[in-house]
Amino acid sequence: MARITVLGAGLVGALVATKLSDDHNIKVIDPDRMALARVSQRALGAELCAERFESAAQLAGCDLALNCLPGSMGHAALEHIIEAGVDCVDISFTEQDPRALDGAAREAGVTVVPDAGIAPGFSNLLAAELATQAPVRLEIFVGGLPLRREPPWEYAAPFSPVDVVAEYERPARLKRAGRAVAEPALSGCRPFQLPPGLVPGFPDGTALEAFLTDGLRSLLDLSVPEMAEFTLRYSGHAERFTALRDSGALAGEQREATLATLFRAWRLRSGEAEFTHLRVLATFADGSRRGWLVHDNGSQGWSSMARTTGLTACAFAQQLLAGAITGPGVVMPEACAGAFPAVHEYLQSCGVTVERVA
Repeated sequence: MARITVLGAGLVGALVATKLSDDHNIKVIDPDRMALARVSQRALGAELCAERFESAAQLAGCDLALNCLPGSMGHAALEHIIEAGVDCVDISFTEQDPRALDGAAREAGVTVVPDAGIAPGFSNLLAAELATQAPVRLEIFVGGLPLRREPPWEYAAPFSPVDVVAEYERPARLKRAGRAVAEPALSGCRPFQLPPGLVPGFPDGTALEAFLTDGLRSLLDLSVPEMAEFTLRYSGHAERFTALRDSGALAGEQREATLATLFRAWRLRSGEAEFTHLRVLATFADGSRRGWLVHDNGSQGWSSMARTTGLTACAFAQQLLAGAITGPGVVMPEACAGAFPAVHEYLQSCGVTVERVA
């Protein structure tokens, strides 16, 4: 039984704390007392600390940390975790590349698995598995959406809205003809449809769109000449956000008020019907395609994004504790190939759909 500290009691952090509390001693750090109170109802026996995570000393006696903070806070938190000499599974997709901390992690004797959610994270494992088959193109499509289509955005954020906006504003890194390039986020828009019957109450043939976002990071190092990641939304979403951005509403003094309005409009309602969908597709020189489909509709009061992201993080944590992921240093998810069968099996055992597609 390990002593695990979960940083952040949001939608994902709460699930991580709850699942891991079945087998480990859990401590949760978050300044939001209401969020901690919600955690206490499900992660029975967890130690709850209503404080900001600001120093290595807060991890005294800890065997493993789960960094479930928003991306804007994640890098500084990871620095403190490494300073504390504690291994870490990190789901906060930070603007800073976590590999910059590899030297510090090695010096501290610490193993860090960053970008360890659904995408990036499980998507990295799937992409790495497909890359061994020498495809000419790899494409990742991922998104979480509510069934409720409330204009104008037809969207509800299943994780930190701050991170959603950052995803929409940060240039998307991709690979073309074997070279890493950058394109504006929200560009490259194309139609997308879910397989029929996958989501109860979701009309077959509903038009979605897929647009470029920045989620590949370390996957760009795979030996695949063409690579891109796309975010899924209802059709028209990218055009509406681009118009908002181009109007200047996200610049200067207007930015904070605009963000506050967006966050209210994007609030995911408690118990709301929603889904998360991930598809990783490889195209081969002969034109054939193979890939993976991952899908969840939420369960037992947990949102699908909390489940797919949090359960992946839990699986990585279990593999790190079991010694199946070895360091020290920063170990990107795709380098954890030995953990792939266990992560795959764990997600399926928790009711997440994971299957091969052609």
